Amino acid sequence: MREIELPLPGRDLSYRLVIGSGLARRLGELLQPGQFPAQIFVVSDRRVARLHGATVLASLAAAGFTPALLTTPIGERAKSWPVVQRLAKELLARGAHRRSALIALGGGVVGDLTGFLASIFMRGLPFIQVPTTVLAMVDAAIGGKTAINLPEGKNLLGTFHQPRLVAIDPEFVRTLPRAEALGGLAEVIKAGFIRDRDLLARLAAIKTGLLKDTAKLTEIICRAAAIKAEVVSQDEREGDLRRILNFGHTLGHGLEQASHFRLPHGRAVAWGMVAALALSERLAGLDPAEAAWGRGLIRDFDLCRALPELDPKAVMSALSLDKKRQETGVPFILLPRLGDTVIRDDVPLALVAEVLQEIMGPGSSPGLVA
Repeated sequence: MREIELPLPGRDLSYRLVIGSGLARRLGELLQPGQFPAQIFVVSDRRVARLHGATVLASLAAAGFTPALLTTPIGERAKSWPVVQRLAKELLARGAHRRSALIALGGGVVGDLTGFLASIFMRGLPFIQVPTTVLAMVDAAIGGKTAINLPEGKNLLGTFHQPRLVAIDPEFVRTLPRAEALGGLAEVIKAGFIRDRDLLARLAAIKTGLLKDTAKLTEIICRAAAIKAEVVSQDEREGDLRRILNFGHTLGHGLEQASHFRLPHGRAVAWGMVAALALSERLAGLDPAEAAWGRGLIRDFDLCRALPELDPKAVMSALSLDKKRQETGVPFILLPRLGDTVIRDDVPLALVAEVLQEIMGPGSSPGLVA
């Protein structure tokens, strides 16, 4: 079992990321009754609840907790205000109080939703992240960003609410569809692009069979999770440094929104990183050979399958509503070299539209949004 401490300087607060095979079966023991509230509500989507809910509930009950399960729809549609309201009413009906706790058992959607609910229910409940996807293990479950969506865009309602613990069990990956597991590796590749060239080299060397090799996968997850923890510990609320974690996400979120979330997050981020590499060549001086190598790595993990048919204008419209947009332009994280970043708040929409046309094909016409 590995542990990564995530301190939050200035707030006298820290929590652990605990990583190890079989943690789901030992979760109750890990939480240690007395340090966490006895009444715990596990929030999970219906698929994950069917696969893993009984194991987690049994572990909690055996350790002396009083657990209950709440389920959500599958996918991004769960991150909505009506679902938050329904879950809050269920908590009340089941006797939840200010000394109850929540556990997010699932991927990034469940983690975002549960964290948001925990942050506002009775002015804040403690919660624990138990991520079941690669994406959540290395990114979404770490750092305390919570959110739900609005029809106009993704993650437009949110809070910062740190978990008390993140329990990462790589064995969950065995039950993921291959495409979903590969999509999570987009966030691992992102971590390498922004912070660690050696991680990129390791990925390139072991890409074949990585998802079936629990030991190697655990090593990769540990490093990517540590990168996220390092960044968050220096900038909890995205004042400056934490913004580098958005590499590939600005355009990626636009693609997701334009597809009505039919395009999986990992593939959207992968295409967003392809676009960001192109912008990095134009605006940050990234060597074309490094950009080509980076694009090749993304493709090697089968993350650049053809995009679904999208309306380019809808992608640009989503960019115009991006919560991180500045008056001077669209913010992008760019790479002067692999493993290093520069933040540009003034990337012209015209240039973004040009790059979007390149990745969507010559027949597209993104247009511009004022």
